[in-house]
Amino acid sequence: MNQRRYDIDALRSIAMFLLIFYHLGISFTLIAPQILFVQNKRTPGGIWPLLNTMNNWRIPLVFLIAGVALRLSFSKRTKMQIFKERAKILILPWLFGTLIFSTSSALIVGRYYNYWWLDEISEAVFFVLEYDGLHLWFLINIFLYCLVLIPILNFISKENFIASLLNKPGGIFLFAIPIIAEGHLLNVSRFKTETYGDYYNSYALTDHGFLLGFLWFFIGIILTSQGDAFWESNKKNWRLHLALGALSYFYRFFNNFLEDYALDNRLIAFESFNFIFALLGIAAVFLNKDSPQLTYYKTAVYPVYIVHLPVQMAVMYFFAGSNIHPIIKFPIALFLICFLSLTIYHAVKNIKLLRPLFGLRNK
Repeated sequence: MNQRRYDIDALRSIAMFLLIFYHLGISFTLIAPQILFVQNKRTPGGIWPLLNTMNNWRIPLVFLIAGVALRLSFSKRTKMQIFKERAKILILPWLFGTLIFSTSSALIVGRYYNYWWLDEISEAVFFVLEYDGLHLWFLINIFLYCLVLIPILNFISKENFIASLLNKPGGIFLFAIPIIAEGHLLNVSRFKTETYGDYYNSYALTDHGFLLGFLWFFIGIILTSQGDAFWESNKKNWRLHLALGALSYFYRFFNNFLEDYALDNRLIAFESFNFIFALLGIAAVFLNKDSPQLTYYKTAVYPVYIVHLPVQMAVMYFFAGSNIHPIIKFPIALFLICFLSLTIYHAVKNIKLLRPLFGLRNK
């Protein structure tokens, strides 16, 4: 348990980058104005199937990794140390990022669409606080999960019968049950309440997103506590998970998943479950090794994610109306967003007073 899991570091970096990729993709879709993203002049319908491949597991994966990281930290720190550390790397960056970067993003979008109610900084600040920091909303959720689970880490962080279950064929699918059950709950609650959520990928500011995130966070703690049985299960079963996830995805694809809100959310939950464990297995097999690149990206990716949204809105503000084909414009915009965000990271990473504001530890 004390061994460093480089695959989790790598997977965290990949997950954060995929969120940036996904956010840029949204600017090339019709829903961009609805969620306050600058919309590209041309919105190719072909990009949605690409985004949909990650739409149902990108956020749950972040919560699972957060739970895994919390459990790994518990091997080296006391509960009080973990709580102080999580408060520092979650709440402080959330507050700073919301006031500076989320507010900047809202102001840029407000100007782009000429929204009168986002003309003033005070109005933009109120707006982003109301929506939990826009792209930083999940940090609040993770902190609340920590508040609930850190006090009982001693109880839930023990190797038990689950380890032997994971050694059996199909044992890991026990953990699909609560995920599918939550999908069933969404089936019966969707469109009937104002808060639970209507769509499976409605994670932010919904009861569905909060409960699903808690389940994945909790599962991350429980499975990591099983030691080698968990990591070996991932290595053995990733091909099966990938096949099942792909089958579920293509079933939705051939049943017009552009309107997949009519499909059974239990199937979407099962698809999400399998893709997540396929990624865990692939990472365990191929990425569980240290490298200078990993050391760099695992440190840079969090502050880069915090700053990327206003950078994206600024880039798209100037490029959205240009008559460049989306196939060419998308990679150019992605490069500029990553380059400019990394530039900001390099500008602040050596300033001791600023590092905690970007989720960086001072050595």
